[in-house]
Amino acid sequence: MKIFPKLFLASSMSFLVVIGLMLFVIQWRFQQDLTRYINNIETNQLEIFASELEEYYAEIQTWDFLESNPRIAELILRESRSFDQNIIIVPRAMKERRRFRFSFDETKDARTMGRLILLNQEKEVIIGSKELPENLIQIPINFEEEVVGTLALLPSNIIFESIDLQFADAQRQALYLSGFLALLISAIISLILTQNISGPIRKLARATRSLISGEFKTRVNIKNKDELGKLSRDFNILAKTLDKEAESTDKWLADISHELRTPLAILKSELEAIEDGIREFDEETLNSLTHEVKRINTLVNDLYELSLSDLGAMKYQMVETDIKTNIESSIESFSERYREAEIDIKSELDDVGNILGDQHRLTQLFTNLLENTLKYTDGPGTLNISMHSTDNEIIISFADTAPGVDEKTLGKIFDRFYRVELSRSREMGGAGLGLSICSEIVDAHSGLIRAKQSSIGGLEMLIIFNKAES
Repeated sequence: MKIFPKLFLASSMSFLVVIGLMLFVIQWRFQQDLTRYINNIETNQLEIFASELEEYYAEIQTWDFLESNPRIAELILRESRSFDQNIIIVPRAMKERRRFRFSFDETKDARTMGRLILLNQEKEVIIGSKELPENLIQIPINFEEEVVGTLALLPSNIIFESIDLQFADAQRQALYLSGFLALLISAIISLILTQNISGPIRKLARATRSLISGEFKTRVNIKNKDELGKLSRDFNILAKTLDKEAESTDKWLADISHELRTPLAILKSELEAIEDGIREFDEETLNSLTHEVKRINTLVNDLYELSLSDLGAMKYQMVETDIKTNIESSIESFSERYREAEIDIKSELDDVGNILGDQHRLTQLFTNLLENTLKYTDGPGTLNISMHSTDNEIIISFADTAPGVDEKTLGKIFDRFYRVELSRSREMGGAGLGLSICSEIVDAHSGLIRAKQSSIGGLEMLIIFNKAES
């Protein structure tokens, strides 16, 4: 079963159960309150009947006449009767309706049985049923401040008066009609709520299938402000990320092909020239071929390093490392090449203590930065290397002289295969992977690397590491 009918049935059944329970409680409560209301009316009428019997007793001062003629009691309770010298006067053709009367037979049917009982001073039955339940409603009959009898009423939990039944039926019909209308409204609300929930889910399901099939441009437009809306926004972010990753992968493959094509084309042309006898295989040709092979080898090694980083397989042996010694040894290994390029290295390295890092990868980081400056800084030039620390961080700076990098392109120089075309081009060597590897190494050490324009006209690389806990 699909989610739409499931949600609709679930919400509709919930409404149905709640409405049914409410109808049951209201009906039960109405029945109880109606019975209580009728009992209160009957109690008030019973008090009136007791006062009328008090008037009768005051006239003849005995119950003997009623005991021998019990049906006389019905005449006494009539509203239009009167007394004249102990004679009860009742108008002719007068039919009176009362809720209860005396019982003169042994019927057990509550609809026809009289519920009034007259008791004498000794609580003996004069008129009415001989069985006296404990829940009798009793009103005393007094004469000269003395109880001479009791008028009792058998309470009834059953509604059998036609006027009461008509009222109860009318209320019940109104209640059922209200329940039906509430159920109809709840079904409409359930339909709207289900559509509001299942609609976005169906959109997300369709979009997910598109994403699975490789359509990374897929987006969903769900404007809900609930969890589904948040999920749709997260889905769009995921789709956008996958789209960018796919574009990045395609671009990377294209860049790799482009970078490999140049040295391979040079190698092919050189070998074909030698083969055709156009060029002699001398030391100059050998150096040219060796240079292109080294270039391909460097590119392949860099790609391998980045692939290991992407897979999380680049190995790091984290130990406490003296970073000052590491930088100094890296500078020493480049000193001769820098002298030949007429680039002066000025270092100001404070004793900052140790960091938790991989010595080999840190050497690779500083070597790449030194190589980057050597390739792209005009001679005569300068490279300023400084290092100082704060309470928790170590800050390292590599700042060189011109040429610099435009402010707009500073954020892209850590992208793979990115080069600034004019002053820092392919002719100066490299495939634009060195700084990408630097970024990966710094990130693996929980550090931060960023580029900015240096104060001496070139590029400054700023690296921040956390100090090792002592």
